[in-house]
Amino acid sequence: MDNKKRKFESDKKYFTICIYAIITFCACLLIYKFTNNWAVTKARIASITSMLAPFLIAFLIAYFVTPMVRYIDRILFGRLGTEHFSKIHKAVSLVISYIIIIGFIALVLTFVIPQVISSMSELIVQSTHFYENIENNMNKLIASFPNINFDVIQQFIDENLPDFLKLFKDYVTGLIPKIYSAGMSIISWIINIVLAFVISCYLLWGKDRLLDSLKRIIYALFSRENSVKILRTTKECNRIFSQYIIGKALDSLIIGILCFILMCILKLPYALVISVFVGITNMIPYFGPFIGAVPGGLLLLLISPKQCLIFVILIFLLQQFDGAILGPKILGNSTGLQPIWVIFAILLGSYVAGVLGMFLGVPVVAVIAHLLNKLVDYLLLKKQMNPDLTSVNDDHILHMSDEAIGFVYDDSDV
Repeated sequence: MDNKKRKFESDKKYFTICIYAIITFCACLLIYKFTNNWAVTKARIASITSMLAPFLIAFLIAYFVTPMVRYIDRILFGRLGTEHFSKIHKAVSLVISYIIIIGFIALVLTFVIPQVISSMSELIVQSTHFYENIENNMNKLIASFPNINFDVIQQFIDENLPDFLKLFKDYVTGLIPKIYSAGMSIISWIINIVLAFVISCYLLWGKDRLLDSLKRIIYALFSRENSVKILRTTKECNRIFSQYIIGKALDSLIIGILCFILMCILKLPYALVISVFVGITNMIPYFGPFIGAVPGGLLLLLISPKQCLIFVILIFLLQQFDGAILGPKILGNSTGLQPIWVIFAILLGSYVAGVLGMFLGVPVVAVIAHLLNKLVDYLLLKKQMNPDLTSVNDDHILHMSDEAIGFVYDDSDV
């Protein structure tokens, strides 16, 4: 019998399992800590976001301005084909892009917002006459169709319309102070916004060096093969997200402008307010057109049923044009999601982050779906199977399964 004590020998396999177990336990503990008291977590996230607001805004500005800089650089200097003046024409493209962005913001602040506030003030004044307009339109309808009994409709209007008008007036009246308070908050954020523009200039100017630094970190942490895969996947996710957001914003801007022009041609009232709302809500797939059309339709219905009908037909034709021609032309199949997943993304986004979640839900779910698809492809390749399963003969497998079932449940035993 050997009485000598054995020395402790490390086992790399079990050591790795212990490390993974500790990491998993810590991750679960952090998730529980964050989700157990969500109100406190949300307040901390809000405070951190407020502190980092200039940098977050700068990143967003740089992210959305980058495609414009590339496009302007390609249009103006793409044919030069020289690297001697690359910094100069990059600076020129950057300056032109910022002039366009700042000019657009100044145009909105100078013309659009005052017109929106003026229209809403007019709505408050005119809201007292809405009831008279509806009564007059109802009397004209009764006179035009004397054989139809409108008593039920008249009773419903008499009972519910005053409450609806009061609710509408209170909402619009309360909306103007919110707009003014939002304007004042924007003014208080002027320093942050100016600082964000300055930081975004530095981000765009030093973007190449920043990306090189990130690449160095990735190559230092992972193997060469995995680093290439990570960079390629990140580039694909960025393409999916940016193409959808920028394309949908451009699509909604065009729809809003077309709606304003057509409403002015058709002489429909409150064209600017309704068109701005239609353009913003058009960012939401599927549900956006309905969300944008309902308030405008109800408002015009209070003024004139005929104008309401014209507006509904106009919105229907605009959305047909958007869905059949403009949307596919700008967006194409940028997300690759089926309609059921788009609806799921909208509902999930609205539950998590409200209206902003409805805007961002689709591209976020598209990126997650792309990553999951990559993971499934990797697992299938690991099993020596083609990702499209072309190497798998399902009929042969089903035939083998039927034979196995027949072997277990032999008909002769029955």
